[in-house]
Amino acid sequence: MVTCPKCETEVVTPVKTWSIPSRKPAKGGEERKAVMGIFECPNCKAKFRSAVTAETRAEETVSVKNMVERIKDIKGEFMQTLKNLRGKVKTLETERANLMIEIEKLKKMAESKVSALEGEVSMLREEVNSLRELLGYTEESED
Repeated sequence: MVTCPKCETEVVTPVKTWSIPSRKPAKGGEERKAVMGIFECPNCKAKFRSAVTAETRAEETVSVKNMVERIKDIKGEFMQTLKNLRGKVKTLETERANLMIEIEKLKKMAESKVSALEGEVSMLREEVNSLRELLGYTEESED
């Protein structure tokens, strides 16, 4: 087992292992290999490297269980993110619909003001024409 350098918790299984050939040959002439591993502390989540001992290598099957647990955790995080994104999309769609309704209301108000102004302008033109006739103003207006 390896201890975490930050909180000194014992970590049993590595997240990843790899072998490094040793520079010194073994007594029997065989090539020695050191096994290194990346460990993740279950307590403080710190990641660190350390040499893997024989008992740690024997428990690499537990590492698969850790990987499955990590995958489940990641899946849970993704599901939560997906849920949050769906909520945001729904909120934005609702806001968009409300804005479209407000735009339609504003268009109707603008159209009613335009028609009211057109009516006033036509009434003012009629009034101008009637005043011209009443006063006997015969010059043509400059267009």
